[in-house]
Amino acid sequence: MFMKKFKAVFGSMLLVSGLMLGACSDKGGSSEGSNEGDKEFKIAGVLMQSDVEWFKQIQYGMERAAKEYNVDLKIGNSNLDLATESSLFDTYTSQGMDAIIVSAIDSSSSVEAIKRAQEKDVLVVNYNTNVDEDVMKYYVGIDNFELGAQAGRKVAEYVQNELGGQAKIGMVTLSMFEVGIKRAEGFLSEITKVPGIEIVSQQDANGPENGMSVAETMIQANPDIDVMWAANGGTTHGVVQGIISKGLQDKIKFFGTDMDLQSANALLDPANPYQAVSTQDPEKIGYESVKAAVQALKGESVDSNIVVDLDFFTKEDKEKLEQYIEKYKNL
Repeated sequence: MFMKKFKAVFGSMLLVSGLMLGACSDKGGSSEGSNEGDKEFKIAGVLMQSDVEWFKQIQYGMERAAKEYNVDLKIGNSNLDLATESSLFDTYTSQGMDAIIVSAIDSSSSVEAIKRAQEKDVLVVNYNTNVDEDVMKYYVGIDNFELGAQAGRKVAEYVQNELGGQAKIGMVTLSMFEVGIKRAEGFLSEITKVPGIEIVSQQDANGPENGMSVAETMIQANPDIDVMWAANGGTTHGVVQGIISKGLQDKIKFFGTDMDLQSANALLDPANPYQAVSTQDPEKIGYESVKAAVQALKGESVDSNIVVDLDFFTKEDKEKLEQYIEKYKNL
């Protein structure tokens, strides 16, 4: 979904796929950052796509932190449009915002808007995606290598325990983006530890339709595939549908990336080939972004690279999956 490769600072894009969940915080209030009586800061959060579940969870986390840290929060939607993103920066700067939190659309083209805000003494915190390092002061995101490695470890375990240590694997990757490259590298670092695993195909896809088409083509050319893995959320759903469309849900097992409600329901379905998902925690990313902005504005010490913990869901985690659905079903 992004217009250029993003540099890796430890990695969502987030990709709107989804970009992707660590240990999600409860909906209720928490004592993590109660700042009653402190100065109220004005902070704007810029989403890439406000109607996408991943960014809805980002907003949810921002709003929770805003309540706890006494923040007057405004939410804007760039809708993947650079002109809109630039306009939002100028508007928020003119409105006297103390900070702007953004998942930048482009690693270089978004820089000028950020610079203009910084020249007016507006603090900028990048989350999920990053920009040229001489502009970016704070970044909140994940370790994309580990995101892929988590899935790789689970696949390796499955092959050893369920397939006698022998398996042919199809990888649906995202090598057009730096984060996708890191995820694939992490995945391969784990599955190559099992001598009996053979990668029979590795192809790129981005999004449900593309993912389904690539999966069907891959299966057609390699009917002996035992396991498939996809590197991002939107593609995940397409690959699952590609497996089902071929009537091979009992033979080919699937492991995905980036949790959402559709994935949770698929994992709860015993007949679905979806086995497990390695995931980000967008709510936590949103929360930590606001928290970092507040701390920086108060002159407190803040890490320049804040790495948010990952999470993992499996088909066996019925109670955990049901809790996830209950928590986010109304977003």
